[in-house]
Amino acid sequence: MKRIFSLLFLFLFSGAFAKVSLPKFFSDHMVLQRDATITVYGWAEAGKTVKVSFNNKNLEAKVNSNGEWSVDFPAEKAGGPFEMKVSEENTITFKDIYIGDVWFCSGQSNMGWKLEDALNGKEELANANYEKIKLLQVSRTMAGTPQKDIEKGQWETCSPKSGEGFSAVAYFFGRELFQKYNVPIGLINSSWGGTNIEAWMSEDLMGKHASARKVIDEMKTMDFSDVMKTYKKEFKAWEEKADRLDIGTTEKWHEKTYNTSSWKPITLPVYWSKAKVTPNDGVIWVTRSFELTSKDLTSDDIVLSIGRVDNEDITYINGIKVGESTQKDLDRFYKVPKSVLVAGKNIITIRVKNTGDIGGFRGDANSLHLKTASQKLSLAGEWKYEAGTKDIEEVPERQHPTKYATSLYNGMVAPFFGIKVKGIIWYQAEANSKNAKEYATMFKEMVTDWRKSWKSEVPFIFAQLPNYDNQNNRWITLRESQAKALELKNTGMAVLIDVGENDNIHPIHKQVVGKRMALIAESIAYGEKEILSSAPVFENYKVDGNSIAVTFKGGKFATEETKSNISGFMVAGSDKKFYPATAFLQADLNTIKVSSPEVSTPKEVRYLWADAPGKVMLYNTDGLATPPFRTDNW
Repeated sequence: MKRIFSLLFLFLFSGAFAKVSLPKFFSDHMVLQRDATITVYGWAEAGKTVKVSFNNKNLEAKVNSNGEWSVDFPAEKAGGPFEMKVSEENTITFKDIYIGDVWFCSGQSNMGWKLEDALNGKEELANANYEKIKLLQVSRTMAGTPQKDIEKGQWETCSPKSGEGFSAVAYFFGRELFQKYNVPIGLINSSWGGTNIEAWMSEDLMGKHASARKVIDEMKTMDFSDVMKTYKKEFKAWEEKADRLDIGTTEKWHEKTYNTSSWKPITLPVYWSKAKVTPNDGVIWVTRSFELTSKDLTSDDIVLSIGRVDNEDITYINGIKVGESTQKDLDRFYKVPKSVLVAGKNIITIRVKNTGDIGGFRGDANSLHLKTASQKLSLAGEWKYEAGTKDIEEVPERQHPTKYATSLYNGMVAPFFGIKVKGIIWYQAEANSKNAKEYATMFKEMVTDWRKSWKSEVPFIFAQLPNYDNQNNRWITLRESQAKALELKNTGMAVLIDVGENDNIHPIHKQVVGKRMALIAESIAYGEKEILSSAPVFENYKVDGNSIAVTFKGGKFATEETKSNISGFMVAGSDKKFYPATAFLQADLNTIKVSSPEVSTPKEVRYLWADAPGKVMLYNTDGLATPPFRTDNW
């Protein structure tokens, strides 16, 4: 009997193993890189022969002792749709295959930012119908060792359905290229919000760091699937407990007649940590009154804006719920029925639940208002608050790639090294503000290492961080570190210093990001060298008496904005103290004279050297902004 069961087991096991398989990103609707060898690969039983037919060509490969096989089809021009058949004991057929350009799109939340959440996102999504643009959404996966396949994900034809939740930056980038070149475009979105660069780097790089070495070794024995399941279970239990313990809900603090006289004062908008609100995690209620007149109630078009809230809100006016959201990074706009409001005193009460983030209101004062028929009533200023969950414990420690160096390289980058790509676009750095200077070396190392694994100096295009205020000069340092990557060949930097939102780490104008990246791609990936993919950039400077002459390379400035004193420049003398400077464009249109009455003998100059430097005035004729720079290196 044992022998029968053993033979049956071996038969079933060998039968299952004999089936040919491929990585999940070989699927219907896939895009294969044009003008490059097309490698098709996968797994089957050792010793078997796998047959692959594609575009009227037939190839065979014998499966090696590791159960791996691979065939190489010759390079093809753009075209499609084609069909591919892969067979051994079973046959797999892939349909609607195109040959075109494949772009690997990676980074953190600004790369992952959803198409529908971009500027005019709902309209953009509704119009996202492109038969020859294909989308591959890579599942967010951590791994302890480099993987040969992704956990989940397959190619889809770009449509409002497949585009929902896809990267806005990647989509706008791909759309620009498709509309210009009319070749199939494949976009691989491999991004994860809040991730540092260490998670995207290989063990070869991070293993040199003692702080990461121990974690990397531990990761090799970890089952990240179990880790995430356990974390999600504990987090869900904590959330349920927070809701259960919230006495504000039990006692109906949202009702207009509830007495809040004992609540503590707070000035909104503000982060909980800055206002010393405790506990930071859990439920905090805020309330205030506001006055309306009968004039305010003459129209049904009344909108409440409360900005961005960490993480969730339920908002009431006069005891009636007018809106709620769980999306921390989106501005809240709630339409308020006229029947909810009264002429005279009104009460607004907001239940805020923070689940491990900063907590509080992320917007600026302008984001907190009520727009009525007759006015835009500011709600910024004095409020009152009370904790609904006074004694709740901290949120369970987040299981996130920032804890695990190399985890995303292993799970979300390494699987793709077997296929050819046209290039890479990258939007990341925000999570490295604590080691902004070190980022320069790490970023260059990562670019070089990825190219080594792809066995090609593929174009690498990255977004320089936009304006974002109150970062203690960490963002300007990050921008400088990012720009160091331009020392590598075939790299390009999309300057975004003019398209951010000073109070928002996730600016919504992703169309600009995609378009500027596409301009760079046209120049360095598609060989259109005459295209100016950058505004003039700093070249050198010369002290000239009480002023400094700064020269630029890479074309001419547009003259409209530069007729007046150009803002953003500062100069310093030997005392190393920088003062705001006057700056004027010279007749040659690529030299700017800079001076300050506070500095008689200037030595150094800076331009836009701040986290959020204010008005940007230096552009080329295509509307591209000159990046920040400095001449000092103190």
